[in-house]
Amino acid sequence: MAKPHSTAAALGFFALTALSFPASLVAPAMAQDLAAYQAADAAAVEAWQAMPLSVRNAGFVAEDAGGYGLNVARESSEFQLGEPILVYAEPMGYAWDEGAEGGYTFGLSIDLVLYDGEGAELARQDEFQRASLTSNQRNREFFITLTLNLDNAPAGDYRLEYVVNDLFAEQSATVSLPFTLVEAGE
Repeated sequence: MAKPHSTAAALGFFALTALSFPASLVAPAMAQDLAAYQAADAAAVEAWQAMPLSVRNAGFVAEDAGGYGLNVARESSEFQLGEPILVYAEPMGYAWDEGAEGGYTFGLSIDLVLYDGEGAELARQDEFQRASLTSNQRNREFFITLTLNLDNAPAGDYRLEYVVNDLFAEQSATVSLPFTLVEAGE
């Protein structure tokens, strides 16, 4: 049996160690791990396609997210007048359109509805945002950050609704978030 060979290189605070083994010692285990992962991924795609369009991890955030799952939750649903209202959300269960030349496209349009504290509709904008993406994979780690500016709204209680619409399937999901606008310094 061959012995592993080790080399190390120092890079700043990190040390890299490389171990080399004969390929026959590693290939079967790696192939089994990859096959297990691919089977789990295929099952996840199947579950995704069976579920309705849904939105998880939706809420007010302190800043734009730097990527999927990198959102910083806002501690309060109270905003000062003129302060931008940022919402982060992770849509799930959207459909993919398989292109004739390969690749998968998915897309969403988002409608905005604003209600006062009593539930009366104050404003509506269909297709407030619209986006689509084509990839070689069936992307499932997708997020949206939406920014709403209510510069002339008076202080008070409101409810913000974002209706997320699938561009490739007849389905939608709604995110509903109550919030309060307050005078500066309150």
